[in-house]
Amino acid sequence: MRPDARSSRAVLKRAGVPADFETLALGEVARVPAADVIAALKALKDSGYESLIDFDGIDTGDDITLTWRLRSYSADRETYVRTSVAYGAEIASVWNVYPSALMPERETAELFGMRLAGHPNPKRLLTTDGVPPLLLKEVPIRTEEEVKAR
Repeated sequence: MRPDARSSRAVLKRAGVPADFETLALGEVARVPAADVIAALKALKDSGYESLIDFDGIDTGDDITLTWRLRSYSADRETYVRTSVAYGAEIASVWNVYPSALMPERETAELFGMRLAGHPNPKRLLTTDGVPPLLLKEVPIRTEEEVKAR
């Protein structure tokens, strides 16, 4: 069943969160300013989107785009909240709203070189200090010979 975009739109409008909506093959995506992400996620959780299914990022070449995938099991709906942040930015942790964000936030922050504000344990999860943010486009890809030589 496709998500009902009108409900997400109405929820964010009532919460006073500015959002631009687009319909993609995966469903409705609400693009919100980075400063309004917490308010958007709280409003959606209070309206019945009880689970954070996924959180990830992508380096677009201009900035980092972050996406939260939310699920309402009772309404059989999904919605996506998306924002863009500058390279090296500090992002607010949403773990107080969705505790399942604890590990994906750490992973995403580490792999894109961001800082987590308000996260209870923002340490590196996958790599050690000195390793560059591996998912940034500016990080060179190792050749097959370099990998084999290790």
